[in-house]
Order: sequence, then structure tokens, then C-alpha cells
Amino acid sequence: MIKEVQLVFEDGNELNITPGTTVREVIRMLNNPTLIALRVNGSIVSADYEIKEDSFINYIDINSRLGQKIYFKGLQFVYINAVKDLYGDKAEVLIKHSLDKGIYTEIRMKNRVDSNVIAKIKKRMKEICDYNEDFKMVNVSRENAYEYVKNKGEEEKAINYTYMTSDSVTMYELNRQYNYFYYVMPPSTKILSKFELTYIAPGGILLSYPIEGNVPKYNPTPKVLNIFRLTAEKLNNIGIEFIADVNKAIVDGRIGDLIQTHEILIDQQLGALAARIAKHKNIRAVFLSGPSSSGKTTTSKKLAMFIRSLGLSTLVISTDDYFKERVDTPKKEDGTYEFESVEALDTKLFSQHIKKLLNGEEVVIPTFNFVIGEKEYKNKPVSLKKGQILIIEGLHAISEKLNGVIDKRNKIKIYVSPFLPTALDRHNHVQTTDIRLLRRMVRDYNHRGYSATETMTNWFSMRDSEKYYVYPYQREADIIVNTSFAYEMGVLRTYVEPLLYSVSKESEYYEDAIRMLQFLKAFINIPSELVPEQSILREFIGGSYFE
Repeated sequence: MIKEVQLVFEDGNELNITPGTTVREVIRMLNNPTLIALRVNGSIVSADYEIKEDSFINYIDINSRLGQKIYFKGLQFVYINAVKDLYGDKAEVLIKHSLDKGIYTEIRMKNRVDSNVIAKIKKRMKEICDYNEDFKMVNVSRENAYEYVKNKGEEEKAINYTYMTSDSVTMYELNRQYNYFYYVMPPSTKILSKFELTYIAPGGILLSYPIEGNVPKYNPTPKVLNIFRLTAEKLNNIGIEFIADVNKAIVDGRIGDLIQTHEILIDQQLGALAARIAKHKNIRAVFLSGPSSSGKTTTSKKLAMFIRSLGLSTLVISTDDYFKERVDTPKKEDGTYEFESVEALDTKLFSQHIKKLLNGEEVVIPTFNFVIGEKEYKNKPVSLKKGQILIIEGLHAISEKLNGVIDKRNKIKIYVSPFLPTALDRHNHVQTTDIRLLRRMVRDYNHRGYSATETMTNWFSMRDSEKYYVYPYQREADIIVNTSFAYEMGVLRTYVEPLLYSVSKESEYYEDAIRMLQFLKAFINIPSELVPEQSILREFIGGSYFE
């Protein structure tokens, strides 16, 4: 008689199963419509994983952080599958980048993408979900994976497989189509029935998925979309469409030239911005903000240099020095400090100082001591000279609560973030939040001695606040500056991999670390010595000219 395997669940429930029962079968036994995956003995495994021993099980719900990522990956496969079913392999589906609360995609095919095409794709996606098709994990040799994508004309994937160090590739199969998504898939398509497709002229489609149970309505951010498109065009001009092109430049010994050329593209943005500021004689202050690890500090200092090169003087100050004393800092419901809210800043003192500076008066800019949680006044008095441009950088710099003291005609508001349009391949984009998290992880370790776990603990708490206190600034900005580098993951990989490997299996962020480690394998390491000391990237890896 075969001994049964006992499963003990996090809520105390128990279930006896036959050895070799798959996770997919267990999920169906549980009959929970929001259950998308299981963590078996501390690890999220594929739905095809066979459970052969007594195990402790955690639920992964579609509304959880990891559950949403699994949902999102599965939905992308359904979307690609639907397009291929309707229009064949000649229709190229490009998963480009995040936009608002969805994913911006494009389809290159003979038919013109319009509302009728989108309606057909949506209908086919619904059918695939209703059929409850399984996502089946398949391990294939690297050579077979290479031949498969090569025959489909997916050249960038073929290059990626060429540079892989492993002998096998874990792919997923859906309706006889095979793909690779750097993460586990849902058990089947049935759970993915909630989504929306929105046409974005010219020729774009936004794929939206549920966030906290509901599919959000697209709130247009034309400036963000434009900066993605403009950056993609510039990178295409220098031969970079996918990360495979960066990896090939490394192998061919051209990465040094690529890095220098990319740095010039970033500097061209700032040079054009400086020229615009200098041209408008009425601009007296520049307010620059963006989410954490977007490169605000270095960008503001480089912009100041470009402005000075045009014969104008600048004074740079940071809103980080205007935090309220720790005792007065607002708190979240759980009792932790809310540093991401504009209410964490001493807006009254900041406004007083800005008014005085613009009136030609002297002020003593404080330095905030983050260790003791208080402002210190050790700096020499400063004043704003006639014709001098005031540059203010910080998380909330373009909030009207901070810059409302200056007339609209006398200021310019800039939003900074790493908007990378260069995807790993046509079906796997690079998330802006991943870029910022890895940047922060490296900087936290270098400057504060934080572990990856400590950084992620702070990060995911902060991310909730960003939705309400930072992202809305995208729409208030006069100009958006892109601080992403197509090559930076290759540089960051050397620094961050050891940090991610240190995340304990018992940590709630273990799966996040595993996902990013899998993702980083697609990038060939790049020596940090090739990064110029004036680069924004130096703000995170160290050795910056501006430190």
C-alpha cells in the first residue's frame, strides 16, 4: 500500500495526497478561485512540480505581490498566444515597457492595429481563459531552445541562448506555443479572466491586469510614453533594441564605446534642458523630483554644470535637508514613519527659505542628520545672486506644497526616472521598479551597510507610499528626464548578485531575490571601471565625481 503524503497548510488545514501529485492538482482540490500558486517548504514551485514528501504549504493569492507577478506573466503569454492564433508567426508581439498601471505593447504585422484588431485579440484571449488551458513546464536543451526561436525569427532570443551558461532552458508550453518568462506560470488560464486591452495611438496596445482585485482604467501619461519612444529611437540609432544587442557589444569588445555613446545621449538631454532654462530669462528656479533611486542628486548637479557652461550661476539645495524632526514625523497605520509623504517635510521652513533666497536675503540651509533625526545648522549663510538659478531636488520637489511660493512663469518642474525601453527580448521587458530596487540595494550596501533583506523590507513599504505621493508628479512635470542606461544591469549584476544570494530562504523576500537572480542571468557582467565618474550610475555603485 502506497503511503500518503501529508500537506499542512499555513492556516492549519491538512490534506493527504498520493505521492507525485502535482501542485496544479492540489490547487484544483483546494477549489479557491483566487489561488494562483503554492509555496512548498519555503519555495514557490511550478504547477507541474510533483509533491513526494510531507510538506508545509503557503498560499499565493492573486492579490499578493508575488501572485500579481505570476498573474501578469501568465497573462502576457495568453496575449501573445492569442495574437499568434489570429495572425500567425509573422505577427511580432513586443512587450515593451510598463506604463501607468499596465504594460505597453506593440504588434508588428500586415494588418493595421486598430480597435477591431484589439476586439478580436480580446475575444480570443477570453476564449483561451475559458478553455482553462494548462501552462506546462518543459525543460529543453539550450540547443533545442536556440533552434526553436531561430526558426521563428526571434533573433534576439537566439543570441540570449547563445550566451547562456546553463545547458538547459525551462520553457512553458501553451497551445503548442513555447516561451520563456523568467518566472513561474499560473496553473492554468482560467484564473486570468480579468484584464483589459486599450488602444494607444499610434499602434500601441496597453495590457492591463488586476491590481488589488480590480483592473485599473488607463490614465494617460503622454509625457512618459513620449520619453520611452524618444529613448527607444535614440538607442535604435546606435544599434540597441534589446539587451541581446548590449551583450553582443560586450562579446565583440565594443562595450566601452557603447557606454560612452550612451552617456552622451543622457548628457544631450541635460544640455538641451539647460539651454531651454537659459533661453527663458524669467525662470528663477528649477524643481526636480522623482522616485527613490532615480538619480535625482547626480542629475541636479550635472544640470547645474550644464547651466553654468552657458554663463549662468546656480545654487543647488536638497529637500532632504528639510525633513521634520523625527518626533514630528507622521506615521503610518502600523506605527512606522511615513517618510515618503510631503507632510514629512518642514514645508513652512522650506517656503520661508525659498522666499528669502528669491528676495536676495541670506539663509542658513540646514543639514538633516538622519542618525539623530534632527536638522543641524552648521553651513555658512548663502544668498541667491542676481541672475542665479536656484535648483531644488528631492522626492517632492515639484509638489505645489513646496514650489507653490513661486509663480508658474518663474519655475520649471522636472520629473526624473529610469524609463528603459530596452527589453531582454521581445516578450520580456525590464521593469523600472527592478532597476531602481537593484540600484538602491547596491547603494544601501555601499553607503549604509544594509543587507538585501533590509533594503527590500524598506523598499516594499516605500513602494506603497510612492503610488500616492510620488507617481502623480509625472503629470505635473513640465519635462521628463530619462536616467536609464541600457548597459547598467551588466554593471549592477557584479555588485548585487552576492547580496541577493544572501537572502535567507526563511525571508518573505526570498522569492523576490530568486526572481531577480534568474532575471540577471540574461546580462553579461560589465566591469565598473568602464563607467565614467560623471555618470548618474556612479551615484549607486560609488566613485562619483559628485561625491
